Amino acid sequence: MSSTKQARRTLILDAVIRLLASRGLDGVTHRAIDEAAGLPQGSSTYYFPKKETLLVEASRHLAALLEKDCDELQVGFADIAARQGVDAAVDYVAGEVVSYADTARDLFLARMELTLAASRRPELKDVGDLLTAAARRPVEFFLRLISEGRKDMPIETCAGLIDGISLMYVTGQGPKPTTDQIAAVFRAVL
Repeated sequence: MSSTKQARRTLILDAVIRLLASRGLDGVTHRAIDEAAGLPQGSSTYYFPKKETLLVEASRHLAALLEKDCDELQVGFADIAARQGVDAAVDYVAGEVVSYADTARDLFLARMELTLAASRRPELKDVGDLLTAAARRPVEFFLRLISEGRKDMPIETCAGLIDGISLMYVTGQGPKPTTDQIAAVFRAVL
């Protein structure tokens, strides 16, 4: 695929993520996508004729963005842990999670929207699994490191608590989480 076509695909998929976050699944139409991406009408239909294909590809794109963010978090954690110890690294990760609730709000809300859609639409079932795995990966990685590789870590519990705290904030239903609050979740599961 040419770089121009790949750039347009990325513009479209980024627009889908923004629309999912701001308007929900019903707000994702080809016309709205073209407008949000700043592309001529019909562009998203050309690349993704069916909405199902569009949502699956947007999910893959979103999972890749989450993976990239996870990789960056892992590098930061390793650096802090090596220089300042595990306690400082726990605080670092907690701070990053708090910051992420603001800086990646669209990613979080799009993930929630697509995960909910996957629970209701059989054709999107794999989307839910993909996004859940991508979202759980940093929590799993982090808990395994700070627990020295224990296999009995309550990863789902920790991820669920962090998701719940974050969801309350990004939807305006609760206060912004604090670094101490998120660090306490990590420490409590240990």
